[in-house]
Amino acid sequence: MLDKTDLGPLSVSRLALGAMLFGGNVEESLSRQLLDQYVAAGGNFIDTANNYSFWTAYAGSSEDLLGRWLKDRGRRDDLVIATKVGALPNRAGAGLEDIEGLGRTAIMRGIDSSLRRLGTDYIDLYYAHIDDRTTDLEETLAAFNALVQAGKVRAIACSNMAVWRIERARQLSRQHGWAEYAGLQQHFSYFRPRPDSDLKRNAVMGLRGGWGTEAGLRGQHLDYIRFNPDFRAVAYTPMLRGAYADPSRLEPAYRTEDNDKRRAALEAVAGETGATPSQVVIAWLLHSTPAIIPLVAASTPAQLAENIAGAGLTLSAEQMAHLDGAA
Repeated sequence: MLDKTDLGPLSVSRLALGAMLFGGNVEESLSRQLLDQYVAAGGNFIDTANNYSFWTAYAGSSEDLLGRWLKDRGRRDDLVIATKVGALPNRAGAGLEDIEGLGRTAIMRGIDSSLRRLGTDYIDLYYAHIDDRTTDLEETLAAFNALVQAGKVRAIACSNMAVWRIERARQLSRQHGWAEYAGLQQHFSYFRPRPDSDLKRNAVMGLRGGWGTEAGLRGQHLDYIRFNPDFRAVAYTPMLRGAYADPSRLEPAYRTEDNDKRRAALEAVAGETGATPSQVVIAWLLHSTPAIIPLVAASTPAQLAENIAGAGLTLSAEQMAHLDGAA
């Protein structure tokens, strides 16, 4: 069974389930099967966004699917539902170069639309999906605080944001007595991209202009989280789209000598534990300091079962040192 951990005022599973493609690339009956499988294993932390997945189905298709499943399941209160606002295209056919942003009007419209699609009267965790630098932070944070005060949102968090912006936002919230960001969702995995690589397009699909586009957890992020234990990190795309199971799927930015050494360490620990490399990556995230919550996607029951088992894998101090010391 999946253990729980704290994220702000929320008690969440140490493994989160991403619903981005549910109701789109992953058809409805299979999506429901995977959601039931995750909950049966003790999982409660389900992640979506108001723009998922406009590029394969339509914006809101994931929330719609989750809403139908939640209604049929009839047990909303034992789940932690996370969704996001800020990166919804403003018009049909637009990409992320023309998005709603994080002004008060967009946030208020976004929450009501998400609540309607999800068929619920509250969101457990509401993310600022991107960093909108065209809108004053005070306006964004005041709107989020109003949602918390109204009982529409239990906790807030941010995604794809630089460290200095996170700290500025949290200081502003404290000065005003507002709800503050309890965590950060950012791209992160065991393999490291080349320092000169530009993963921004992969991370936030090409935002330009006044949008913050931090592509992943950096050393400064990890240092900040390490010294702010009330602030948690959630790692999206930790499996690098299946590249640990199938090396041919590894993106060019990750094809480095550094990662060749890290793969060797990964396979050595996998051999010692009888686990798969993907499971070792999940365990490594959970055993790291700071501990990071993996946000995994799944398109088959076998894949989800593998991920869940990875969250239960114990790594020794020696194995962690081997993994951390590679390259």
